Amino acid sequence: MATSDPITRRLQRLFAALDTAEEGFVTWSNYQQIVDRYATGYALAKSEPRIKHLERAYWAQWLGLLSQATPGQDRLSQGEFVAAHRAVDYGTHAAQLLEDLAQAVFNVLDADADKRINRDEFARYLDFCNISSSDAAVIFRRLDLDGDAFISQREVARSIRAFHLYNDDLNTPGGIFLGLYH
Repeated sequence: MATSDPITRRLQRLFAALDTAEEGFVTWSNYQQIVDRYATGYALAKSEPRIKHLERAYWAQWLGLLSQATPGQDRLSQGEFVAAHRAVDYGTHAAQLLEDLAQAVFNVLDADADKRINRDEFARYLDFCNISSSDAAVIFRRLDLDGDAFISQREVARSIRAFHLYNDDLNTPGGIFLGLYH
């Protein structure tokens, strides 16, 4: 059996994380569950602007994926999901989809709206994601690329982009914002 490349393996893991009912496909409702988890985890109303921004960002990404599938589909199998992510080509014309998602995620995590995520804000995020506090320092350090003890919107965007496009590390830190951490 041929080994797939690291990005394909990451996308397969993302698919598995999204397919919470283990039905073998993902739909918009799987993305809506992510938005709902943020709303619940941060005690924000679904009508709150930060949650609406997050929902719009995920909706745009979902529509981008569907645009790469067979017309009329409203769900994607694992193979279709991976192929759609590859076809969207986040490195060029669809790069704004990842930027919008990063901005929306950042805005939710930046609870005090000071344009940076501090360790306490990040710890809250990890807590609602059920990630152990023992992993928090390592994850924070990997995301804090400039070493200033804060995570910027740019660092969130770079980590999400790296997850989709660039490195061979299956545990690239951008996965943390997409529901993946192992």
